[in-house]
Amino acid sequence: MVEVTTTATTESVTPVTVTTGFDSDQALASLSAFEILPEWLAAGMFGGRVGSSLQEHAAPLVDGSVTLVSCDPKRLRAKGEEWIPRYELVVARPGAEPEPVVLVGRLWAPGQEPPVSVTSPSADADPWTCWLPDLRLELHAEESDDALPALSTLTDPVLAARFLEPLIRAAGYEDATIESCETNVVRYKPTSRCTTVVPITYAAGTTGPSPVVLKTHVGDKGSTAWDAMRELWDRPETWRDTVLLAEPLAFEPDEKILVQGPIPEAMTLKELARNAIREGDPAMLDTLREELAKTGRALAAIHASGAVYERVATFEDELVEVEDVIDRLSLTVPSLKGAGSELIEQLAEAARHAPADPLVPAHHDFRPAQVLLHGGDVGFIDFDGAAMAEPALDLGRFRAKLRDIGISTLTFKGEELEGEPLEANLALLDDLCDTFLSAYREQGTVSTARVALWETCDLMTGMLHAWTKVRLLRLDPRLVILTRQLQLLGG
Repeated sequence: MVEVTTTATTESVTPVTVTTGFDSDQALASLSAFEILPEWLAAGMFGGRVGSSLQEHAAPLVDGSVTLVSCDPKRLRAKGEEWIPRYELVVARPGAEPEPVVLVGRLWAPGQEPPVSVTSPSADADPWTCWLPDLRLELHAEESDDALPALSTLTDPVLAARFLEPLIRAAGYEDATIESCETNVVRYKPTSRCTTVVPITYAAGTTGPSPVVLKTHVGDKGSTAWDAMRELWDRPETWRDTVLLAEPLAFEPDEKILVQGPIPEAMTLKELARNAIREGDPAMLDTLREELAKTGRALAAIHASGAVYERVATFEDELVEVEDVIDRLSLTVPSLKGAGSELIEQLAEAARHAPADPLVPAHHDFRPAQVLLHGGDVGFIDFDGAAMAEPALDLGRFRAKLRDIGISTLTFKGEELEGEPLEANLALLDDLCDTFLSAYREQGTVSTARVALWETCDLMTGMLHAWTKVRLLRLDPRLVILTRQLQLLGG
């Protein structure tokens, strides 16, 4: 039997969860296979190696029609049995200005045999189509993003204005007449999603929101966000004194475009946290604590709003997703088969003996990057994962990401992940996480044992993302913070 209890002192409310029967050593041993990324996978994220191979095998570079200025690996992600890369090149033609070229394709894992059509591209293929045998990379020039058909509407000012005017009028700004607008892409993940911020100039005598934000997603995330935002917007008395939310203006299901109003932003809470932790300035850290406390109280208000969402998220489902990620990774990295299973089993057993709190309207993807700061106010964005869930989901996920942001500052400062710098960093992160949780508990109720379980699960997910997204600099710090969390769980 696993018994979950919570310890706390007057100085700290960190959910140090003592579990009878939770074996930290066994849980950590089950993670040993994740300690080092295989060389064949890591090599694909070294721009110098990829660039050198391109100069030997890509026709435009081999024949000298262009020269390579730079090669920047932007993405290498697992998708089933495939690893999908994306490289942004800058090339130069004789006597011309440098120009961008985007290459995409596939990294073939050892044991996977690409067909002859890949290893020996036909003569009539796109000039950038090539096979890099030393890296097992199949590459070609990126074509249009067919997964996001609304991209032209989001990025063309004329199309955006034509699209927006009737929607803004239907949202209650009946006389709004758009003279012109700009389209600024602030986030773009090819084949996944795009967000643009659109400042609008209205005709004299007419008014409307400006800027507005346009988002498009693959799948149903846009409709999920629309429903959640409308649920909250209908209950302003429950949250308007503690948090700013964007006005939901429209959702076009055919084009999968969500339109929302603005939230003022000076910086994100993620940016403040990263800067304050890196600098270690007492005044900046005090400011960070104040904003974390506001965020905790604001989250409690959202949870108490009474909004109801269609989807339900559970801890059990989250563990299943973690197992699925490991299973998919093991398709191309066989050494990961069954890795982490001991940790997953122990978390599942601990969860069975720590009852979940009643469901609340949860943000689901709540992280410091989703909190906007401006003039003493906090605003929440990105409700595209919204679901009914226990409050510990949002709290644990937020704390896990805050720890990830904090410990990563050591890596980017060149500090060792050991000794006094590490201990000081971990103690500071405990303090910051406590500030956030304490403020939430001033307004809301949550099981701190469940917060610890969700936090641990999300730290595990973060470590797995260092694999699925081949984030070389993220793996070691994420393993360190996960190791420390498991030691706390074991008491």
